[in-house]
Amino acid sequence: MKTYPENSNGGIKGKPAEDTLPGEVELKHTVEVVRGKKPKGSSLKDDANAGLTVAMNEIPDGMACGLLAGVSPIMGLFASICGCLVGGIFNSSKLMVVSTTSAAAFLLYQLTQTYPEAQRPDALVLLVLLSGGIMILMGLLKLGNLVRFVSYSVMIGFLAGISILTILSQLPTLFAIPAEGSNKVLQTVNLVQQIDQTNWHALVPGLVTIVFMLLLPKTPLGNKAAIVAIALPSLFVFFMKWTDVEVVSDVGEIPSGLPPLQMPDFSLLEPALFSGALSLALITLIQAAGVSQSVPNPDGSRSNTSKDFISQGIANLSSSTFGGIGVGGSLGSTSLNIVSEARSRWAGIFAGVLVLALVLLLPGLVGQVAMPVLAAVMIFAMASSLKMEENKQVWNAGWASRIGLVCTFFITLFLPVQYAVLVGVLLSFILYFFTSSRLVKLHRRQLLQDGLFEEIDVPAEIENKAVHIFAVDGDLHFAGARMLENQWPKLDPQSQHPVIILELRGRNNIGATLTEVIENFYERIQKAQGRFYITELGENSYDSFRAQANTAVLRGIHMRKKEPIIGKSTRIAVVEAQEWLASGAPVDST
Repeated sequence: MKTYPENSNGGIKGKPAEDTLPGEVELKHTVEVVRGKKPKGSSLKDDANAGLTVAMNEIPDGMACGLLAGVSPIMGLFASICGCLVGGIFNSSKLMVVSTTSAAAFLLYQLTQTYPEAQRPDALVLLVLLSGGIMILMGLLKLGNLVRFVSYSVMIGFLAGISILTILSQLPTLFAIPAEGSNKVLQTVNLVQQIDQTNWHALVPGLVTIVFMLLLPKTPLGNKAAIVAIALPSLFVFFMKWTDVEVVSDVGEIPSGLPPLQMPDFSLLEPALFSGALSLALITLIQAAGVSQSVPNPDGSRSNTSKDFISQGIANLSSSTFGGIGVGGSLGSTSLNIVSEARSRWAGIFAGVLVLALVLLLPGLVGQVAMPVLAAVMIFAMASSLKMEENKQVWNAGWASRIGLVCTFFITLFLPVQYAVLVGVLLSFILYFFTSSRLVKLHRRQLLQDGLFEEIDVPAEIENKAVHIFAVDGDLHFAGARMLENQWPKLDPQSQHPVIILELRGRNNIGATLTEVIENFYERIQKAQGRFYITELGENSYDSFRAQANTAVLRGIHMRKKEPIIGKSTRIAVVEAQEWLASGAPVDST
C-alpha cells in the first residue's frame, strides 16, 4: 500500500485535510517521487515521449467523455486536442494537462437533457462557450483563491455521486438495453427489469475491456494499456461482423478533416442554461485548482490559479468552436504527464498534436471503435475513482464533514447536477461559517515584569479596578463575532472602573457585526465608568472600525495601531490604564 506525506487528519503535511482537494495527496506524492529521479536541464525528447504517452491516454478518455456527454465520441477527441494545445500554450502551471474530465462531461449531458434531441448539440456548444467565458471572467477578477471555500467533504460527496451516476448512465450502452426513468437510479431499475433482453454481442466485448483494463497495466504495456484494451475488443467485433453492436460512426459522422466552425445558437439561452454554465465552470475550476497547485514548475516559477482559470476558459472557447465538450485541468492526465517525465509545457502541446494527427489521418479507424467498449472504459474509470480511503477520511473528520459528504452525495444522485453544485457550494459556506465560528475562543493575558505576556484563565466576571487584556482565536466574521459576544465575562451592574484591552492583531478587517459587538460591550464598560482599549490594529482594521462605529464610541474608545514590535501597543495601553487607575480613575474628558 502506498504511503503519502499526510498529517494525522489525512491531508498533506502542513495543510489541513479540509484544504486538500480530492486526489491532491496522490498527485503531490507522484510529483515528489518523479522530481527525485529527474535529471536537471531541458530535453525536447523527454517532452515528446511524455506527449506520446499522454496522447495514448487522451484517445480513450476523450472518446469515452464524448460518449458520456451525449455527443459523438469524436467530439471528445477534438475537445482533448483543444485542451492540450491551448492549455500547453497558456497555462501558468506548465506541466498541467487540460483535457476532458468525466465530471464536466456528465454535467454537460444532464444540462442538455431538457432540450429536444435535435437541439442538444447546439445547447452543449453554448454551454461550453458560456462556461469558458465565466472562467475567463473569474480569472480576470483574480478569483482563483475562492475555490478553496468549497469544502473537501462536499467535493468528495459530489464526485462520488458523479461517479455512481456515470456508471449507471453507461449501463444501457454496455447491455444494449434502452432504459426509461426520470433519473439514472430509476433508469437502472428499469434496465434490471429488462435484463433478459441483454445483447451479448455488446456485453461480452465490454466485459473483456474491463478485464483488460485490470490486467494489462501490470504488463510491459503499462500506461498504453487503455488504448490496447479498446482496440482489441473493437477489432474482435469488426472481424466477427457483429453489426448489431453500435460503433462510433453510428453515433455521429466522422469528419475527414477538422470539423466546421460552429456558431452558438443564442436563441437557446435561458436562465437554467446560464446557471448550468456557472456550475460547469465552478466544478471544472475547483478540480483544476487542486491539480495546478500540486505541480511545481520545473524552472521554479510560480503557478497562478487565476491565470490558469483564463487558460482553461480559452480552451473551452476553442473547444466550443469545433463542437467539442468542456475541458479542464485533468488529474489523471497530469499525473501521467509527470510520471512520463515531462520537462516543460511542450509535453502537453505534443499530446494535442499527436491526437490531432490520429483524427485527421485515421478517422475510419476511430469510427470502428465499439460503443460498449467505450462505456466499459468509463465504468472502469469511475469505479476506480471511488476511493474508500478518501470517504473514510472525511467520515472520520467529524459530523460537519459527514453532513457535507452525505448530503451532497444524495443531492447529486437525485437532483439535476447544476442544482447539486450550487447546493454543494452553499453547503460549503454554511459548514465553513459554522465550524469556524465554533473555533472562536476568548483568552486573557497579563503583562509580566519582563515585558512578556502570560495567558491566564478568563474570569467569570469582570473585576473592579483591574486591567483585563483579551485576545481572540478564530475567525471574527458575523457568526464568529456572535460567538465572541457570548464569551465576554459577566459585568455586574455595580462594577466600577474596569479596564478592557482587546488585542486584534492579525485582523485585516473589522466587519459590521464585530463593530456592533464591540460597541455594545464598550457601552457597558462606560456605564461602569471604565475604559476600553483596542490595540494592535492594522491599517485596514483601524480604518474600517472608524468608518463604521458611531461617533460617541469613537470619542470614548482608545485605539492603538500595531507597531513593528509585537505587543508594543498593548504594553503602552497597559501602562496608561494602570496610571489612570492609580490616579483614582477620574472620568475621561472625552
